[in-house]
Amino acid sequence: MKKLLLCLMLASTSFISFSQTVPLTTNWSILSGNPSFTSLGLSNAASIAYDGTGHKLYVADRNAPQIKILQLNPLNLGNYTISGNLTIKADWLGTFKFNKIRVATDGAIYATSLYNAASATTAGKLYIYRWENDADTEPSSFELNVTGRFGDALAVYGTGANTKIYVGGSGTGIAPNNVQDKMLVLGFDVNNKIVVQNIVSVGGNNFSRGSISPISDTEIIINGPQSVGIRKIKLNPDYTIADTKVLSSTVLDALYSNAQYFESGIKKYIVLSGSVIGSAPASNIGVRMRVVDVTSALSGLASSATLSSSAELYSETPAAVSGGSNPNGYADVVIRKNADGTHTFFHLVYGHGLASYTTDGTLPVSLSSFNAALVKGESTLTWSTASETNNKGFEVLRSTDGKSFSVVDFVASKAANGNSSTSLNYSYVDRKAQSGISYYRLKQIDLNGTSELFDQIKSVNLILNATAVQVYPNPATSYVKVKTSTTDFKNLKYDLFDLNGKLVLSEKGKDTEQELSLKGLAPSVYYLKVSTNTEQKMVKIIKN
Repeated sequence: MKKLLLCLMLASTSFISFSQTVPLTTNWSILSGNPSFTSLGLSNAASIAYDGTGHKLYVADRNAPQIKILQLNPLNLGNYTISGNLTIKADWLGTFKFNKIRVATDGAIYATSLYNAASATTAGKLYIYRWENDADTEPSSFELNVTGRFGDALAVYGTGANTKIYVGGSGTGIAPNNVQDKMLVLGFDVNNKIVVQNIVSVGGNNFSRGSISPISDTEIIINGPQSVGIRKIKLNPDYTIADTKVLSSTVLDALYSNAQYFESGIKKYIVLSGSVIGSAPASNIGVRMRVVDVTSALSGLASSATLSSSAELYSETPAAVSGGSNPNGYADVVIRKNADGTHTFFHLVYGHGLASYTTDGTLPVSLSSFNAALVKGESTLTWSTASETNNKGFEVLRSTDGKSFSVVDFVASKAANGNSSTSLNYSYVDRKAQSGISYYRLKQIDLNGTSELFDQIKSVNLILNATAVQVYPNPATSYVKVKTSTTDFKNLKYDLFDLNGKLVLSEKGKDTEQELSLKGLAPSVYYLKVSTNTEQKMVKIIKN
């Protein structure tokens, strides 16, 4: 699909600006210098989290400490109100108490402190905090014994007792182990207590310090500041590393410290955010955010991927510096998919501010479903799109082994001029499918000729086990007789196709043995499909 390049033009105190042509609409911004910047605790806010059920944004102040609740208006994204704070217990310990915060899909809220050891052998306490929801007045606190530095990054995946919690850190300043960063994998024991399930070595210095973003409970995107690169790690069932894939490209600026993963249909994206790390504001050249399509980069078995510039959806020119330094590269982005196919981003950069903005258009073609089934004895494909941009249509591909596919037919887009922001439904009947298992997948074709092969593969089994079929004479001249073993001939149907798949004859069953006339048909090869409501068999007929 044609990539949407977004442009956001703000005032001289811009939070972020984009240099391309399709705009992002700014819903609101709270920048350094704004009175609300201090009152919301944004001076020391390193993380935000979003509750999609209640349309709430949680802003964590790592120093105060406090966690503000912003109530968002789902119908008016330009409007929000401050609706209070999460309950904090007076006896909770920990330095930088709420360094990172996340919301699980069941609405539970998690936060982590930051523990920064003076050396690799210095032990200390890392604290994990949990609220059942933002009305929870008796939240839980769990302490873990750690060495090194932990709490720079936090992610959660799953619900209830099956929730997995990932906490990242950095090797910086804890020699001699400063080249092997660790990631804690946490879960719940039978007493609903958070416990360490494994400590994973994720690579070199700072590799999990910037962000952790799960694709699943065993596939995770990690990123860190200072040119470490973005990686996808896959974990084994015991949470040791199975493999690592590097996502590297000039598109992915090394100065982006945060990478958050999200999906739209079958498309996969990462949102990169942050600002240049330095000890003084002059070293921070601007607030940054970028969205990159990583669908192709994450597929395949290669250990590394190179993203071309066409993978970049939204590009920006850094805005003027606002606020203080960001020596840890702290930044955060949370994403909301809206009912109309657009996306809203909530973007925080430590010491600079918080903003919300929404795309004016939908993301490229989003395939929301794809299915294949045997319907009335025929292979029938159905699929739906949530949105389409610059779409010419879809090639239907078939395979007999699930590996080598060839084009069967083309289905044109139903969208006006190839563009739609509403759901569209498609169907296709493959009348040339042979008996046995057929595998299907779709390839989307742009109006400009570029294409995208969708990952999903569906299968249909075309058999006629209960109905043995005999056709004679074959080769034939003027007629053939078809004999079946079924006595339920009223549910039989006979369809004859030429080599191009054109239907040239169709009759319903009249008897267990039926004569089909070939008069008027040119000498050639034909295919007779004998089918019931649930089964079918194809027989090749030669007419002399």
